[in-house]
Amino acid sequence: MKKPTGVSRRIHQSFKHLQENDFEGSLVNLFPALDKTAKRRRAKDGVARRIKAFLEEEMPLISIIAMGCYMPVNCNGNRLSDVLYKFGRTSIAHEGELDSRLEISANEDIVINANKWHLPSGFILGMGVAVITAPENIDEFIEMPFSIEIYGKRFNTSELWGNSPLIKDHIANHIKSTEIFK
Repeated sequence: MKKPTGVSRRIHQSFKHLQENDFEGSLVNLFPALDKTAKRRRAKDGVARRIKAFLEEEMPLISIIAMGCYMPVNCNGNRLSDVLYKFGRTSIAHEGELDSRLEISANEDIVINANKWHLPSGFILGMGVAVITAPENIDEFIEMPFSIEIYGKRFNTSELWGNSPLIKDHIANHIKSTEIFK
């Protein structure tokens, strides 16, 4: 019998932590799944390059899920993908916790300045959805599927693995923008 891989097991754990508002625990599980997905997409790139590239490519989806719109963010030469990698993934991997310059909370406030990046937890949801729907993960599955609600529509994770058009088409119709994911 086929067993879930590290990607699907980590995503499942990430979403469990997200439901409990344990954002650091969610990211501890999310970043290895994101890295494995990015490695499938860019096998020859180093870890920093592939993770940042994956985040940049998926940022319209991630941002729209997190904030309801896509707006490229750059502060002091740092893009959001740089900050998520540097203050999120790298800090967790090397220090065991988020860098103090990155805060995630359940409220929808966004604060970005030279010393602080305060983001809503929707960014974790968005990154998780980006990993699930990445074409590289078409063969993934979770033994205990769960659902995700995006803009009033509930999606079962079993239908989302590797199927980015399903969710991107729904979002594009909802925000009335056929060009957002082109």
